[in-house]
Amino acid sequence: MKNKTDEDQLEQSVPKIDTRIAAVRDLIFGENIQQYNTEFEDVYERITSLETTTKQNLAKAVDALETKFSDLESLMDHKFQDLNSDLDKKLTELDDEKTDRRKLGKALEKIALMLQE
Repeated sequence: MKNKTDEDQLEQSVPKIDTRIAAVRDLIFGENIQQYNTEFEDVYERITSLETTTKQNLAKAVDALETKFSDLESLMDHKFQDLNSDLDKKLTELDDEKTDRRKLGKALEKIALMLQE
């Protein structure tokens, strides 16, 4: 039983010491700690605000890139369709019995140039 009372007294004295230390700390550093706390809160709020703004800007940029990629894809599909139809026209113009290699070569060069653009 004696051990329990000693432990209780020790536990009661520790909070008293802690409160005394906290009171002395507040007396010595109280104003500075409050100032630091407000500065830290301001910095935290600014970081949070910047994080939100950055996420919004990133989402907008991703949407813009997705739109541009989609537009580019549809443009490329259209170009390929045009090139295929142009090639089909040129091939039908060539004589079935005698293929003119020069005309075919020029048609293929034109297609290659269009693909490079």
